[in-house]
Amino acid sequence: MGAVAVQRVFDVVQDSPGAPEPDVVLRSFVGRFGLYVHVPFCRSICPYCPYNKVLYRPQAVPRYFAALREELRQYGASGRRFTSLYVGGGTPSLCLGDMAPLIAELTVEGERAIEVFPTHVTPEGLAELHELGFDYVSLGVQSFDERTLRHLGRLNTEEDNRRALAAVAGEFACVNADLIFDTAFSEPSVFLRDLELCCRAGVDQISTYPLMHFGYTPFGRTPHARRVEHELLRRACELAARLGYERRSVWTFTRVGGPLYASIAREFYLGCGAGAATFTGHDFFVNHFGLGPYIAALGEGRLPIARRARLDPRRAALYYAFWRLYAPGLDRDRLRRLFPTARSVALLLDALRWTGYLHADRSKVRLTERGYDRYHDLEQWVTYHLIEPLWEEMLDDADRDSPRRQLQLVDA
Repeated sequence: MGAVAVQRVFDVVQDSPGAPEPDVVLRSFVGRFGLYVHVPFCRSICPYCPYNKVLYRPQAVPRYFAALREELRQYGASGRRFTSLYVGGGTPSLCLGDMAPLIAELTVEGERAIEVFPTHVTPEGLAELHELGFDYVSLGVQSFDERTLRHLGRLNTEEDNRRALAAVAGEFACVNADLIFDTAFSEPSVFLRDLELCCRAGVDQISTYPLMHFGYTPFGRTPHARRVEHELLRRACELAARLGYERRSVWTFTRVGGPLYASIAREFYLGCGAGAATFTGHDFFVNHFGLGPYIAALGEGRLPIARRARLDPRRAALYYAFWRLYAPGLDRDRLRRLFPTARSVALLLDALRWTGYLHADRSKVRLTERGYDRYHDLEQWVTYHLIEPLWEEMLDDADRDSPRRQLQLVDA
């Protein structure tokens, strides 16, 4: 069912001449946009992780970053002003030195955000992050419980996490800590303790995620206990409120008055790197996941785009509204300006407000507590029925079951 849904939405972009030209992608943006850069290298592969990643090998890194700079060059990135920068992975903090020439060529008006592995928070690592201009960092803490960390296949320990949080305190404009909870594996008290430790460490935001059971990962597909997850998040909300934090999105708790660390909820973004995605407001583009095909496309002078979805106004407005509601809220006036013909989406928002899922404050629409529960379930449905089939298909194209094969393609 999911694969069929993806095939109905996404067109396979054949190798030249099917890939669009850079100006076609850039002209399709309906507003100003940020930049997402994907760095896929990891020291080890966490069994739960669904994202595009390969095992780190030093000889593969320079060729990847050369291709990445070529992709940015094709988009004219050095002469463009981006609203924000987000560097994700993978483990991008593995490659700060290789990243430096690329970052130096960019002009970013807003935040420069990067995902950082806790053990990379050293004096030297902090100095590199500051030198590159990063002012927003996200630490992949995931848990302070050693049993949970082993369950997740993490290389970081409780002590690593505590040390990293203490080291970044006050060092950046915004510090986010990622936490994962798995209600089928550990007691609620484990996650609540993790949340309290992050709050008391003084981070600006805690992003909490239920462990997603992707069928193509070693964890496999297992059902979620939705009501248990709803109750756990309600208890987390009460705990966070007592410690000076508020629920700013479905899965995030932000210090009252503090900045918001947003990754997937950016309005429009250009994605560069293997497996990166672009959303222009009318089109959704996905790059090759495999490092070999990604580098080969750029070596032949064409964009590495492998999938494209051309969204009609209604679908585009729905996609936009879905992710704006994930973040602090949706501005209905802006929705109407960007998608003036998508009146059915406005009617849907009215219906959701009448049924108690949304709260309206002038033109701003936000989820209610009841809405958070329903959105939690909807987010999981979208993940399993749309995102997972697309990523699995793309990873199959990249021979995802053989990271060594991907790196051989790079080394060839």
